[in-house]
Amino acid sequence: MSWIPFAWAAALLVVIFVLHRVIRSRKAPRVSYTRQDFLLSPEERQFFHSLRKAIGDDYVIFGKIRITDIITPRSVSSTGAAWDALEALGEEHFPFVLCKQSDLSIACALQLIQHKLPGQKVHVPATHPLRTICAAAGLPLVRLEAGPFYDHHDIRLAVLEAVRKEPLFISETGGRKEPTIAELEKLEL
Repeated sequence: MSWIPFAWAAALLVVIFVLHRVIRSRKAPRVSYTRQDFLLSPEERQFFHSLRKAIGDDYVIFGKIRITDIITPRSVSSTGAAWDALEALGEEHFPFVLCKQSDLSIACALQLIQHKLPGQKVHVPATHPLRTICAAAGLPLVRLEAGPFYDHHDIRLAVLEAVRKEPLFISETGGRKEPTIAELEKLEL
């Protein structure tokens, strides 16, 4: 009968262990965090420096801006195709957004297109949903291929082409009218 005290002691240890686990689980767990050293990936940092050289002092560069922070549907109802298209993008962001230096109005958004690795099948839709959404919102989207090297001149041309305002065409009845020499002679200078 000498095993009965050992059984009671073992049962008591199990009860103490279970109670200790229950009490410890009720306390707030110790949370550990780590800080990222860089906001941008190495590839994005390299592009950032090229972009900064390309645009000079004309624009301010903002990075990692959520799409929904600068594009919203015109309708206020939460149901609809416009909201569904934005929700399908999830928490995606623009790697870079350019704003005019003078008033910080949004000039265009930039997106880097990743390289296709050899042997990798990548389905690229004819029209990317983001391209369609940006066009509908009137936000110029510059899509540039990500790479190890960036040409400042090519980036500048792409940005200038995107932010360029379309010329105003005034149509006149009777076609284009050229001034004649007789009309120029009547002008007083």
